[in-house]
Amino acid sequence: MGSVRTMKFNDALFNLLNTIRNTILSEIKNTPLALAPMQLKSLKIISQIDACTGQKLTDFLGRDKAQINRLIKELVENDLVRKVQSEEDKRSQILSLTESGKRALEIFVEIEERVFFDMLKDVSDEEKEIFKKLVLTFKHNLDER
Repeated sequence: MGSVRTMKFNDALFNLLNTIRNTILSEIKNTPLALAPMQLKSLKIISQIDACTGQKLTDFLGRDKAQINRLIKELVENDLVRKVQSEEDKRSQILSLTESGKRALEIFVEIEERVFFDMLKDVSDEEKEIFKKLVLTFKHNLDER
């Protein structure tokens, strides 16, 4: 890996994202969670989106509908997610976490928090705020495409 001065921005960002991903995956392996990263990510998204449906999950993840339907089916079969018919649109089913899903998500969030705490341990509060602002700007710029 090159020095900070010679490393391109895209390489530095790719390396950071890859390291975060690998560190989280390594931490997950040290838990009783027998879930794939996509399943854990889906639990988190379902918990964050109001009245989450399969379509909302599909849109958020940018995956094809068949893949998301299989994922939801696995989550339901593993008693991590339940489906309830929407009151507003009888054709839709609202996804929510079961107690088992909530426990799995708690473990996943604890892992994320530990990884990010370690990542940011030598970073000042001011630098964290600047970084957060930059990340939000990057996301906004890409959302505008």
